[in-house]
Amino acid sequence: MTSIDTQEDGEPIVVTARNDTLLNGYNPLQLSAWRANVDLQYVVSRQKVVKYIAKYATKSEPRSKALQEVYNTIMKQIGDGGTPLKVVQKILTSTVGERDFSAQETCHLLLMLPMFRASRDFIVLSLDGSRQVDDKLEDDRPVTVDSQLDHYGGRPDSDEFDQLTLLEFVQKYKIKKNVGLPVVPRTKEVVVIPRPYCPPDPDGPNYEQYCRQKLMLHKPFRQIDDLLEGRCDTFKDAYGRFLHSSNVPASLADDVHRLEMGQTDDCSNIDTVNEVSFKRLNILTIFMLPLSNF
Repeated sequence: MTSIDTQEDGEPIVVTARNDTLLNGYNPLQLSAWRANVDLQYVVSRQKVVKYIAKYATKSEPRSKALQEVYNTIMKQIGDGGTPLKVVQKILTSTVGERDFSAQETCHLLLMLPMFRASRDFIVLSLDGSRQVDDKLEDDRPVTVDSQLDHYGGRPDSDEFDQLTLLEFVQKYKIKKNVGLPVVPRTKEVVVIPRPYCPPDPDGPNYEQYCRQKLMLHKPFRQIDDLLEGRCDTFKDAYGRFLHSSNVPASLADDVHRLEMGQTDDCSNIDTVNEVSFKRLNILTIFMLPLSNF
């Protein structure tokens, strides 16, 4: 029969009726869902609750084997006939392919809860024309999803959107899968991460792409060729002229300073660069990436 007993520490405990002394307390409905070992007990003491929570909150997870133990185990498993390739494969599987999971992380994964929360969203902005593959393919639809760049080129034709740069457009508006659908203002701030990346080295092989990317981020356009204006035939020339305009954002201050040290406003003379000054400058900007053909 069910009774209330007193434990050695003086705390009460409810002992439910059972036909076997080794049978744990359980709830039939919970047990049918859990389908594993349980030990349900009634909460009859605040002190018991405190001890229970403290016990599991401070319970350590079983640690992985030390590296020396991993090596010893692998050598015993392989034996004398093992090849070097087999040894390396085993080591990689045991060290790189496995890691410890905490109890908290395991619970989050099982419950499909987010592993972190942030006050801002992070968006990777592809500037090389690459697009994400559509995971719901249909016969009459393309195999890729329109990119942020596609949506920017197809944004509404109005004064408000005409003057928006690509960076501002991505920061302010959400987009749907297909170009032409209404854009929705964002409710949370975003951090834009342009890709791919290259350093702003005027002597490097990707400097033309770097200038093209900068213009795409900070100058309004509908077509890529819109970024080439005036007497400039290259994106390097066009970017030099843009840096001398009144529309330069504060994030390009380093590029402006570099230009003032060695370049002029004339596109015909824009290639005259103080190479020594460029090499001595340590330039760090938020948006530094190359652009391949778009």
